[in-house]
Amino acid sequence: MTGVPPRVTWLTDALLAPPGEHLSSTALAELRNDLGRDMHALGADFPPGRRLQIDAFKVLIAHRQPERCMAVEDTFVASPRVCRRAVGLAAVNRCVRGQAPCPSVAVAEVLAQGVEDASVAAETAAIKAPWWAQWYSELPHGARAVVSAEAITWATQLLMAVDWGRIPRLPVIGGRDDWWQGPGGSPLVLKGHADVRCLGQGRPALLVVASGRCRGDWRVELGFPALVSAVAHDARLAPCRVVGVWPQSGQVRVLAVDVAALRAAAAATISGVATWVDGQLEAQRAASADGRHNASVDEVAV
Repeated sequence: MTGVPPRVTWLTDALLAPPGEHLSSTALAELRNDLGRDMHALGADFPPGRRLQIDAFKVLIAHRQPERCMAVEDTFVASPRVCRRAVGLAAVNRCVRGQAPCPSVAVAEVLAQGVEDASVAAETAAIKAPWWAQWYSELPHGARAVVSAEAITWATQLLMAVDWGRIPRLPVIGGRDDWWQGPGGSPLVLKGHADVRCLGQGRPALLVVASGRCRGDWRVELGFPALVSAVAHDARLAPCRVVGVWPQSGQVRVLAVDVAALRAAAAATISGVATWVDGQLEAQRAASADGRHNASVDEVAV
């Protein structure tokens, strides 16, 4: 008896399984060209200087609630919920590498380091603090406790989802996001994120931690980071599968990444991007009409 829950064993097996179907460089190049052509066409009507960044969340919003794609993007605002992934990933990284005994200790260390880095970064460019560090350092003690609690919960869920001792090579936890921009300086940019990359003898496997419950469009949710990772690299570095875990509902899904899966993800992505482009252009037209109407009212009032 190992004491490891069956779901953890199954998920770890999925991460460590050998690559399935071969992904040829030719097929990936054709997919990249087709995606670039479609993205270029969608971005052609965008005003000069405008840029639209598309991630998995936006693709899902476009499919689930297309009316939200007309909303003007607000300035980014940090919150405990927003930064829990970044802090949690850094904490899990410490635990897996034996630098901290548990998530609570690791999170405390990550947050303390962030405060120190923010203080030093304010005086010298030699240190670059995490994006959340300055915001966190200015919070009162009660708000800091909320940030810590959110991050500990998130880190614990990821740490307990995988049997880390079975992974022969240390995985990349967090790491840089994948970015891909279409040819010709397209204003449309794709951003893919994976929480863990397991590096084996062949193509890597990705692990994505999702929130809430697994829904019927989970293939889109897992296929998007696979697509961006594949087109941003060559065929040897394209993921062989994406494992998705929904800790809050205890669900796990595995998406094998082959040409068919990437083509399906590309189709869903283009559909979602088109919805966002139409929504943003319509919102811009509405704002311009309101501006002209308000100007006319002001002239009449004068």
